[in-house]
Formats: sequence, structure tokens, C-alpha cells
Amino acid sequence: MENDSKARHGSIVAQHPFHCVTPVQFRFSDFDMLGHLNNTRYFDLFDLAKDDYFTRVIDGATEWSRPPMVIANINCDFLSQITPHEPVEARTQVDHIGNKSFVLVQQLVNTETGELKCACAVTMVFIDTATGTPARVTPEWRAAISRLEQREL
Repeated sequence: MENDSKARHGSIVAQHPFHCVTPVQFRFSDFDMLGHLNNTRYFDLFDLAKDDYFTRVIDGATEWSRPPMVIANINCDFLSQITPHEPVEARTQVDHIGNKSFVLVQQLVNTETGELKCACAVTMVFIDTATGTPARVTPEWRAAISRLEQREL
């Protein structure tokens, strides 16, 4: 997928093409009295896109009742309001992988105009599910993410 939308007023910028794009469907209750998407709903949409991303990475083969990673930090730049019936998609990519963590960059983009509505950077830490302590990124996860991202991470 093309990476034609970058944060112009924020600090979160996608450095690579997006290979995971998730369609977004809104509900009536997603919008507040001012007629724009409630700020808490952005994170719900990003969570749905994370699920789509990881399902693609591991081909649906992980047990999500014991996730191998947790969110350690989220930074979000709200750049432009989203209104009802606006065509929006969520884009997700891994920016880089460290020894025990990785950073996801996510965007909400108007599919008709290409306008970047919101950009989010999420640091996720791998954990040992038995102890709940940080663990090294496994070679299998690194390879699977690299395959989806179509670059070595």
C-alpha cells in the first residue's frame, strides 16, 4: 500500500509503505454531540487494526487469551476531526524492532482525499507469559513481521 500521508503537524511519521490496511466501519454511538468521532474511539479503531495486523503476521495462529506482548506506551497526534459517513481506513506498520520491544505506527486516513486524520505510535513489549516479565523478541516473530513488512527488521 502507498504511504502518501505523513503527519504534517505532529511528530509521528510513517517511514515505510503500509502493507496492512484495515477498513473502518463507524457506529452511531462513535460520534459525540459535536458530530465528530469521540477521541476514545480512535484507540478502539487502532486496536481493531492491531488485531488485523497481528492476524496477518502470524496467520491467525496465536492464542490471544495469553498475548505474547503488551502495550508499554502510546502517543497519538489528533490532526483533523472525523465526521460521520467519512470513508476512513486504518493503516498499521512496524517501524522498528528492538531486543524486547517494537514500535507500531498507525494512521487513520480519509480514503477519498488521502488526508491524515490521526497518527499513533505504540511501543509494545514482548513478555514471558508465565512470569509477566519482559522477554526477547523471538526469531519467529521477527521473521514473521519482516515478511509482512517486506523488509528486514
